[in-house]
Amino acid sequence: MKLSIFSRLFAGYFLIFVLAIAMSVYVAGKFRHTEDITGSILTLNDQVSTYEKKLIDAMLAQVRYERKFTVLKDNTLYEQFVASGDDFRQYFGMLVSLSDSPLMQSSLEDIKRAYENYHAIFNREVDLLKAGRRYPQDAFLKEKENAINEIMEGLKRFRSHGENNTYEKIKKLGEAGANARRVALIMTAFYLIFGMSISILITRGITKPLNIMRKKTREIAGGDYKGNLNLVSPPEIAELAQDFNFMCNKLKEIDKLKSDFLSYMSHELRTPLTSIKEGSTLLLEGIGGEINDKQRRLLTIIRAETDRLIDIVNSLLDLSKMEAGMMTYNFAYANTADLIERVVTELEPISEAKSIRLEAHIEKGLPRVKIDNDRILQVLRNLVVNAIKFTPRDGIVKVSARPTTQGVEVSVSDTGIGIPEEDLASIFDKFRQAGKSPNQMKGTGLGLAIAKHIINAHGGEIWVKSRQGQGSTFTFALSS
Repeated sequence: MKLSIFSRLFAGYFLIFVLAIAMSVYVAGKFRHTEDITGSILTLNDQVSTYEKKLIDAMLAQVRYERKFTVLKDNTLYEQFVASGDDFRQYFGMLVSLSDSPLMQSSLEDIKRAYENYHAIFNREVDLLKAGRRYPQDAFLKEKENAINEIMEGLKRFRSHGENNTYEKIKKLGEAGANARRVALIMTAFYLIFGMSISILITRGITKPLNIMRKKTREIAGGDYKGNLNLVSPPEIAELAQDFNFMCNKLKEIDKLKSDFLSYMSHELRTPLTSIKEGSTLLLEGIGGEINDKQRRLLTIIRAETDRLIDIVNSLLDLSKMEAGMMTYNFAYANTADLIERVVTELEPISEAKSIRLEAHIEKGLPRVKIDNDRILQVLRNLVVNAIKFTPRDGIVKVSARPTTQGVEVSVSDTGIGIPEEDLASIFDKFRQAGKSPNQMKGTGLGLAIAKHIINAHGGEIWVKSRQGQGSTFTFALSS
């Protein structure tokens, strides 16, 4: 099932939104985890530092009480020594529970052994004092000091290992943060590329068929009514394409009806027009009796207008055949220079009547090209006659030909009124005039349309360059 434009946009943007939310949740979770670890490190360090200080105070208190006891032999001092020892063991137990490093636990084991050794020495000394026996006090004092020094050294090592452990945790935390940032950047880049890809695919799925339809619209404007749009697109555009095809088929039918009508009317008009022409010619020749000057002038006008009507009818018939693909061409290799010279010779009287200089400029080395002589002559006549029409008196019309890498290029240029820029795109359409002037000769607007059909049938191209008030140049190219 093909999704509609709304469904595609909704699904695409919803997916991008979900990915953005997932990214935000991931980043927020990582930052929260980092904050929790940092908080736990700070809390643990504070607790360790507090209990370590209390442990040292308890140890120093025991040392004071045991030294006073050895001198005063007061049981109260001994009891205070025991109470300080209980405090020491409590704080020591808390440090053991907070230690999460093998080195810290090893230091605590050393402290524990040294502390037990200190207690053992003092207990022996107490027993000797209670028994009233003499003993080497200096030796006992030295042993106790050695045990106390071992305890203090152990606490130093414990503190050092704790600091190193904290450093390692912070280092790992930094690495975890860097990894989280790296993952976040990778995910951001992935989501960005994914989101752009989704957007491009959705946009392309909409704009591509629209561009095809825009191109088809231009083809319709150019007279191509083939209803051949078959688009892979959203339902809305697919339905529009079907309507386009329906419209094209209707336009094609209307264009065919119009062409058939023009062909039929042209064919039906040609016979009576020929009869009128022949009748007026016979009257001018005196077959019906003598005629006066006024009658001769009227008959001459009738014959001239009849000739013009016959030319229009012939042009309509030719154009109808060309559009229907029924025009026959007799192709043979020929020299375009001969055709140009022939047209210039034929139309010189018309140009001289308007005091227009008609020139031919033919470069040497023109190759022979495969053409239908009569049809190319028709193109040349149409272009030169148009140039004469729109060129004022004392102007110049030039017919040029030059060889190209692919064949021959023929140009007809004039010094006439030129063509407005807005008319250049449609100048080769039927029933369009090349320019507008109150003094120009009347025409049907079929000459350029016929010329384009003929040149296209030869596989060539025809185009125009013009600026209003500076003349025009019509050029066609033929392949050899």
